[in-house]
Amino acid sequence: MRQSILFLLLIMMFSTSWAQTDSLKINIEINDEDGISQDKNTIQVFLTVKNDSHKKIDFTTQWSILTDDWKPLKTVSLSHSIKHTQQLRIDYPHFQFPKNGFYRIQAKVSSPSNQTSYERVIGINPEEITAPLDKKEDFDLFWKNAIDELSNVKPQYNIIPVLRDKNTKTNLFKVEMKSYLGKTVRGWLEVPKKKGIYPALLRVPGYQENMKPIDVAEDMIVFSFNTRDHGESDDSGDPRNWDMWVRGFDSEDDYYYKGLFLDCIRAMDFLATRQDVDPNRIAIWGGSQGGGLSFSTAALDNRVALCIADIPYMCEYEKYFEITYWQEVSTWFKSHPGSTWKTILNTLSYYDTKNFADKIECPVWMGIGLQDDVCPPSTSFVTYNYVQSEKEYTVYKNSQHWQPKGHYEMRFKQLRQFFNMDN
Repeated sequence: MRQSILFLLLIMMFSTSWAQTDSLKINIEINDEDGISQDKNTIQVFLTVKNDSHKKIDFTTQWSILTDDWKPLKTVSLSHSIKHTQQLRIDYPHFQFPKNGFYRIQAKVSSPSNQTSYERVIGINPEEITAPLDKKEDFDLFWKNAIDELSNVKPQYNIIPVLRDKNTKTNLFKVEMKSYLGKTVRGWLEVPKKKGIYPALLRVPGYQENMKPIDVAEDMIVFSFNTRDHGESDDSGDPRNWDMWVRGFDSEDDYYYKGLFLDCIRAMDFLATRQDVDPNRIAIWGGSQGGGLSFSTAALDNRVALCIADIPYMCEYEKYFEITYWQEVSTWFKSHPGSTWKTILNTLSYYDTKNFADKIECPVWMGIGLQDDVCPPSTSFVTYNYVQSEKEYTVYKNSQHWQPKGHYEMRFKQLRQFFNMDN
């Protein structure tokens, strides 16, 4: 997913509060707390334009509305004149969005010597978004057999104490275990210094992320776990690079994520062996790839008591590929001439979290960056909307493929409340 990083850097260049063209300072804003409209099909987006020069400037704005998969709906061009030191607010003309979903509102500002474009994504009734399931007839049998394969691998847990500063809240251990196909996966276990039985949090990695200890609580066990090809865990065969996620596109049994899904089950196996873990209070939490792993683990393993999925990947693949472009997929097609979108989507149907969602029995908390073009919100909401258990979501209207720091602080407070830790 190298292209996602480059794309993200480009977005970040234009994501500051104010951009400048000539002597015009321009900010695009959504006149709504979270950029999500409920029970109505309108929302307001506007530009604030400041003229810092000592002369009048004539400029135009071209507003465009598109679906989130880039289908144009309407374009309007407007002419403006702004005096020196003046500030204008320019609203997009009233528009009724045709159906529930996510939309791109773009503004191109053109002055005599410059042109700059801005974009904001907004949502209309996202809890009503749906897409057909593409679960194959053998879906449940496939995953039952996969878990049986994992159970035939002896975990051989190895727990190694790690010297740590005495002022930390917890004791630290490096954990090793055998997982699917005999690969050794590793993680960092943080255990309260006072003996007792505690709730546990399983942290799972985003794509290429190396999970590290976090030392956040003296009364919670935290297992920061690295699936294969992440952190110090074993590689799955080929050298680590940005195209790991397309490995095995032509076979559901050989696809890359089979190992990762099963690694997370093995991590749950490990926590279940701990006498100091309360088996009724185990949460899983991840972002991006980790968000998808949180969904799938909660569906496949009923020992999960709480699923926290941030900016989740592996949701509604057909829509996902209509919105995003990845060079890795194009390269796959070139090197596998027998592959088609149909064959790829057939494989991915076994890993699409929307097909797992109805199996989730525990509460689900989802966090979304509204401007996320790496894991678009419309795909995440398809999975979310298929979840039948108690659930809630949080949307950050200006965030792209990340969550603000305050989000993590909020979730840890909620986690403590959910597990009744402060009573």
